[in-house]
Amino acid sequence: MEADRKVIGLTQDSQAFLEQPQAKDWFSEGQDIARFCLAYAIKVGLKPGSTTGVDTRWSISGFDQTGEIQALVCALFPDNSAPVRAIESFVNEGLRLVNERLIHGGDTLADLME
Repeated sequence: MEADRKVIGLTQDSQAFLEQPQAKDWFSEGQDIARFCLAYAIKVGLKPGSTTGVDTRWSISGFDQTGEIQALVCALFPDNSAPVRAIESFVNEGLRLVNERLIHGGDTLADLME
């Protein structure tokens, strides 16, 4: 079993994907975009995974100060024993998916949620 992480990392592609929503000025900081992308990935039905080739971006204690995100991931995916790795995978995949939607005509947050 793979040990859980204490940080959330982004792949090189995900770091580039972060720029599109930042340019839209929808959120005040990158962590907020990442949290949205995490929720988006769960909304579209992705399952927890593990992401390789990441550079550290945020500590989990800053990203999820109350522990509510980790608790939600544990509740939604009880078989997953590494919630921070799951969060990291959702963030990276969510950034990829949001980027695709923005490229193909999603101009507002509401467009992304359709």
